Amino acid sequence: MNNYWNLYIVASAAIVGILSSGRDFTRLFRLRLVLCLVFIAFALSNLSAILSLVDQRNALLNQLSEGVPVDLKDSLTPEYRLFYLAFHVLIDLIIASSILFVPWHSFGNDADSS
Repeated sequence: MNNYWNLYIVASAAIVGILSSGRDFTRLFRLRLVLCLVFIAFALSNLSAILSLVDQRNALLNQLSEGVPVDLKDSLTPEYRLFYLAFHVLIDLIIASSILFVPWHSFGNDADSS
């Protein structure tokens, strides 16, 4: 599961890095819109993989024999699906909003870009 979260963080940081690079092209709304749509598609795919992993872990835990210590079973039990869904969607909304609405700095001349 950590790999999916790490991939999510890297992809989010890359998009924010592109926008905060100060290049003039990052001020184009069309680019922001495309980056936002790409991010949303990636985020949905990432969330789907995380929820699938939660389901797989729960199915595996249900198959474990009664001889497995309760403490071990509890340590392997993932959070509820709703927790992952709510957390992911909250972070997705923050990142998508920052892609579209944050006035990223540009090193170019402001008079030329208007």
